Amino acid sequence: MKVHISPDKLRASLTITEDRAAYPTADQILMFLKEHRVVYGIDEALIHSIADTKEPVDKLLCANSLSPGMDELSLIDWKISVDKAGRPSGAELERVDYKRIHIFHNVHADQVLAVIKSTQPTITLKTVTGEEGEIPLEQIRFPAGRNTHISQDGKTLHADIDGAAFWENGLLHVDRVYHVKGDVNYATGNIKFDGPVVIDGDVRSGFRVEAQDSIYIGGNVEAANIYSQKGDVTVQYGVVGKNRAKILAGGSLTCGYIQDATVGVRKNVVVKHYIINATITAGGRIEVSENEGMIRGGDLTAEKGIIAKNIGSPRNILTELKIRNNGENEYQNQLWELSRSRSELMVRVSALKKRHSFLMVLGKQVGSLSPAKDKEKLFLADEIKRLEEKLAELGNKEIVLQKEASKERMNREILVFENIYPYVDIDISGQGFQTEQTMKAVKIFRFKDEIIIESLLDMTDSSYDIFVPESKT
Repeated sequence: MKVHISPDKLRASLTITEDRAAYPTADQILMFLKEHRVVYGIDEALIHSIADTKEPVDKLLCANSLSPGMDELSLIDWKISVDKAGRPSGAELERVDYKRIHIFHNVHADQVLAVIKSTQPTITLKTVTGEEGEIPLEQIRFPAGRNTHISQDGKTLHADIDGAAFWENGLLHVDRVYHVKGDVNYATGNIKFDGPVVIDGDVRSGFRVEAQDSIYIGGNVEAANIYSQKGDVTVQYGVVGKNRAKILAGGSLTCGYIQDATVGVRKNVVVKHYIINATITAGGRIEVSENEGMIRGGDLTAEKGIIAKNIGSPRNILTELKIRNNGENEYQNQLWELSRSRSELMVRVSALKKRHSFLMVLGKQVGSLSPAKDKEKLFLADEIKRLEEKLAELGNKEIVLQKEASKERMNREILVFENIYPYVDIDISGQGFQTEQTMKAVKIFRFKDEIIIESLLDMTDSSYDIFVPESKT
């Protein structure tokens, strides 16, 4: 363990690198702080929390004499709601949830974040070492972090850029991208940010990272929740979810491996090594075609196909694969709307042609039409021509749409480049079967109401085969 006391003795931070077996208890940590002269402003609830979780911490703010002093004397008037969410104090310390200490607030450039409202020239407070003394007001500086500035008179804190304001290591920052230079744990709390999030380390068990845009994680994800509303999620190493991890993304997920986790994305899931005992739903493809390229156990559902080197296990571990047909329904809806538009146009053209024919016959009978009826006849001819061109355009769109729908149906397939083992349950748009033997290098797809298994070998190869397996009963 290490303790660092700031030069002004107003803050103390704690570093603990011991592993779980040797991790100190809360009493041992408190005694260590006392031995190193930290006796005032200690965040005891935080100390108990990190002792319970036994996770390493690096320069974690554990004692702060400024915040209690400022709160008691009402020195700062915060213009954004950060005090209770970001810096709990007093009676709140006993019930604060340290997973929620990071709350982010959208601000704009030059917005006033806080104002010092005391008119007294000095304040009296204790340092973390227990000493008392008077401190000139001008020495009490705002906890100004990145992209903030203090006015020349030292009494106002402003944002430099449009972004989100948040607390990190005792300072108030404003950033367009929230960057965690380490792990997401009790030192950071849960992350909720209206923008992209970059995390250099791991996301530890029990924590949540939520962003409007993409999330990049440079390490692993443990039993944590990751949610990107509109963007992609990238996990550089992998997900070891302990059956409690959940990853949701409005875009795609890219990671090294997934084990014992739940994943739901609107686009693709691309995994470099393996997927084991996971529940995955993808609006695009699920692809594990590099390195081991293995899918084993779990329940995987994709709309546009599943690609892997190996699926299942020689030990007959149940693995469920599904290809759903939401895309077909989308094409059917588009084709129905197009057909409805064509029908309405055809009715309109038919009515216009009847009126135009009537005027043509009338003109022949009376010799000449009135100027108004002549004008109407010309308008009808132009309108009929325009609508017929529109009908032809819709007809061409319908042909293209039907081709695309057919292509999508054919692309919804399961590709296995090496082995698919027995006891793999396959369901393609409601038609299914279960593998009973090991098959090598095959493509599995649905044609009309049947599942087809075709070898990926060249058709001239003697081992090439294509057949219809027995459907599940």
